[in-house]
Amino acid sequence: MLENIKLTREQTFFLIFICALGNIVYTHTWIDDEADRAAWVAALAGILLVTPFAVWMLYLGENYPEKNLLDIVEDGLGKFPGGIVSCVYILINVAVAVAILNLFTELIKSVFLPKTPVGVIMLILVLVAVSIISSGLKAFSRTAELLTGLGLANFFFSFVFSVPKYFHTEYIFPVFDTSWLGFIKGTLFMTGAASECLLLIMIIVRFIPDPGKHCLWVVTGLVFCAVVFSAAILVIMAMLSPELAKRIAFGGVNAARIIQVGEFIRGLEVFIFITYQFIAIGKISVCLYCGWTAVQKILHNIKPWLSLAALSSVVLALSFWLNSYNKAYQLAVVLGTYILLPFSILMLLICTILLIVKKKKSDAMDS
Repeated sequence: MLENIKLTREQTFFLIFICALGNIVYTHTWIDDEADRAAWVAALAGILLVTPFAVWMLYLGENYPEKNLLDIVEDGLGKFPGGIVSCVYILINVAVAVAILNLFTELIKSVFLPKTPVGVIMLILVLVAVSIISSGLKAFSRTAELLTGLGLANFFFSFVFSVPKYFHTEYIFPVFDTSWLGFIKGTLFMTGAASECLLLIMIIVRFIPDPGKHCLWVVTGLVFCAVVFSAAILVIMAMLSPELAKRIAFGGVNAARIIQVGEFIRGLEVFIFITYQFIAIGKISVCLYCGWTAVQKILHNIKPWLSLAALSSVVLALSFWLNSYNKAYQLAVVLGTYILLPFSILMLLICTILLIVKKKKSDAMDS
């Protein structure tokens, strides 16, 4: 699985965009009670706050060419501590994949395929993700470009018809009808949830040419994601009202159901569903790729196909075992609140300390 490639600006942009979404498209309702009508502003600010941590990772990558953050930790702390960190990293990616697999499966069951067995849906989604990443990061990144482009086209096509007929300004004004404490809590949760993209950056930093100089590739992806996602929340709130939007799941699909085009077309939820589908497939693929990279690091690239099959089987088995929208939602909330960002900050601190030690040793040898 050793790859010697360099990502382009567009590939990096779209990978970051699709990875920053993930479970956040379902768990954003968690902040509605706290942020209320300012939820879309909290989403915008929360995703943007991930940017400094992403740039920090790129700075570390600039100082460790051809290495990802797991390599840096192993080189600095040794194989055993590095192996423990890699195992934790694998578990987090598996948890993220299990959560979004259950959440999206429930969307399919509830709206489109109520009689299809859950196991069949999950199996197909995992097999699609495995087929995407099995050809390597270059092919996967090109697929991400296609999926993201089609998903955005579906999103804009669906909701362009909602303005102005279904867009109720009285549902979104006044914006700040909540306390500052509630707004801050909502923003911080969104930052934690969007930190899923940091798990990917930890790996692909070695594939970005001169990551320190090309940090705008990642920053623009995060900014675009923040703008699009916050706009989506704003549109859903303006169509359904904040009170209804926070009480129902799959707000985008339910909002698209009420859109009517002309006299004969009513309900554009299939287009929004396709967007949800592309996000789910992209996110599951990212989690499997990141986990697979860490597994191969531990196993020294022995039998990559076997390790990918084993990792996919673990994700599938845990998803079967969980088999609950509510439990998956709570798992995603726990990950976004307590695990993703703290783990990323811990990795950054460890790598930064190792970099400082490395520079001091280099200066001592020079003197």
